[in-house]
Amino acid sequence: MPRRGFCLLCLLCTITISGASKIIHKNITVKGHITQTLDYCGGAMPSPEVLSLLKTPQAFAQKVIYIKIGSSNKESATVVKKLMTDEQGNFSVVLTSGMVYSFVEEWKGGPLQIPKDTEYTKWDPACFRERYSKADFVLKVKNTGNPVVNINYHKPCFYRPYCGEYSGPLPP
Repeated sequence: MPRRGFCLLCLLCTITISGASKIIHKNITVKGHITQTLDYCGGAMPSPEVLSLLKTPQAFAQKVIYIKIGSSNKESATVVKKLMTDEQGNFSVVLTSGMVYSFVEEWKGGPLQIPKDTEYTKWDPACFRERYSKADFVLKVKNTGNPVVNINYHKPCFYRPYCGEYSGPLPP
């Protein structure tokens, strides 16, 4: 009886292992589009049309993006691809199906570097660590039906930096 149980267990393990090995990882082309919005940062007050245009996502040409393995951005995560958008903010990249990838902007591609405080700007290291660890887009690549990677980056004014407090002179 124990011998039959052992044989049955071996058979079940073999079936499970052979079933799992049938997952085929393919190289899949993933497409994306990167845009940017901007704050109005001073000077002559622009028209309502210009203010509206600043808030409307515009193609981000020549934007560098890193792709790392995993659902969050870690310094130890492997960079699989570095790419740059074209003049219309588009990109295309070949990735392996079945894998989870994080898309991050260039400053998140390498080790975390917290800016040094200056006379006018004090930086919040905890905020930087949190912002660094979040992927800008996470994608589990499937063999078919992958969404277009759409990311919008917002550029604030220098006197309202992310993770910082500015106390210097303001623009006119």
